[in-house]
Amino acid sequence: MLLSSILLLPLAAGVLCLLVPRRGLLEAVNISAFGALLLLGLDLLAAVLATNRGAVTEWNEFLRADALSAWMVLLISVVSLASSFYAVRYFRRDLAAGAITEKRVREFYVLTPVFASGMLLVVLANNLGVMWAAVEITALSSVLLVALYNRKTSLEAAWKYVMLGSLGLVLALFGAIFMYAAAIRPGEAAAVPSFNWSRLLAIAPQLNPQLVRLAFVFVLVGYGTKAGLAPMHTWLPDAHSEAPSPTSAMLSGVSLKIAVYALLRFHILTAACLGPDFSRHLLLGFGLGSMLLAGPFVLTQRNLKRLLAYSSLEHVGLICAAIGLNAPLTVFGALLHMGYHALAKPVLFFAAGNIHQQRHELDFRRLGSGLGRTMPFTALALAVAAVAISGLPPFGLFFSELTILVGAFSSDQAWASIGMLLGLIVVFCGVLSKLAGLILGPAPAGEPPRERASAGLLLTLSFPLVTLLVFSFWLPGAVRQLLELAADIIRGTP
Repeated sequence: MLLSSILLLPLAAGVLCLLVPRRGLLEAVNISAFGALLLLGLDLLAAVLATNRGAVTEWNEFLRADALSAWMVLLISVVSLASSFYAVRYFRRDLAAGAITEKRVREFYVLTPVFASGMLLVVLANNLGVMWAAVEITALSSVLLVALYNRKTSLEAAWKYVMLGSLGLVLALFGAIFMYAAAIRPGEAAAVPSFNWSRLLAIAPQLNPQLVRLAFVFVLVGYGTKAGLAPMHTWLPDAHSEAPSPTSAMLSGVSLKIAVYALLRFHILTAACLGPDFSRHLLLGFGLGSMLLAGPFVLTQRNLKRLLAYSSLEHVGLICAAIGLNAPLTVFGALLHMGYHALAKPVLFFAAGNIHQQRHELDFRRLGSGLGRTMPFTALALAVAAVAISGLPPFGLFFSELTILVGAFSSDQAWASIGMLLGLIVVFCGVLSKLAGLILGPAPAGEPPRERASAGLLLTLSFPLVTLLVFSFWLPGAVRQLLELAADIIRGTP
């Protein structure tokens, strides 16, 4: 019942948060649930490795977890736990400032576990229709979190998110229907094919190739919208900038990757039916396009949270482009990049949340410079996370990006490799120049109150960074083996 426990634990926490009377209990329930979820994720890692390249299944294969699923469960649990720690101090400060009501805080603590449960169902559901419904759950719960502050700008961002996300999910639904239709054989209409991913993969060479092509195109646009791939990304900067910072961290850290996961499941089916070229070329094109489009927006961005959102666009593009190259090193590097990015990106949004609460502003021109003098702890975390997310050593994103680039240049696709390198360089320059200007230099006239150190502040900022630094130098053998197995699943190698 391991998979069932993973699914039900955060859902039970959300229901419990409807009933508990005090805010302190809400905070404790969320942290305890996501801490337990991380332990269950580690159990799942061991269980998947014990199957010897197989999968853990429950409910007559209704739930199924292979190496790729187990990796995503770990990412969801780590980012959710980090966000739940940060949310405690974040909402206490907003309540003290009158920026939010107790009722809205309770909504956050109810909706966040539901959001996490939806993401977990995406990666554990074997049925493609259930997986689509789970993506819909994540969209509905996260859009309510984006609108949590009930401001005009947050409602506008939520409206754009729900409109574009719903359109994307409708297209993804059509893609799933076409994939199901591809399994129906002429003259055997009475035989209803299974909609389970594992069963479809087993008969992939027998699927209708025309319908499979059509299905993947619809799914690419549909789930690509939810993943924030260009040009379907226009909801992303608005939603990330208007959501509460703990929610922004989960959106950027794992929610975008959950949509990529759903897309990858169809990519694996399509490659097994048609060969790898059709779907990988589309992934490579959309991934490179996202990377190259992100650069100019990062260079010209004036809002801190929107800058971080466009940085996420570049990283999602890199992951898709690396998988599109389909080389052993690039696919392994893409999975490794997912993990390192999931640890680094939340810290940037946590720092942005601290800045907004202290200065009531996120516009670079109004913030000015000298953040290191007025908010030294937040500025230090922001600087370290910016160095990490920009792909500089000694952090893991340097190694994952280097792994992808080495694999790309060795795969005889020099044009794609150069495009990836160009996209990385432009975003690197944009992120570091913007944040260096914010952190360094003299403090503004009429210096604002200096940031006060507290155990909560130091814990929430240091936990993901210390974890990132540890795993940058030491990747446990079990995690490496899991990533290698997941890369084999994506590449379709036995």
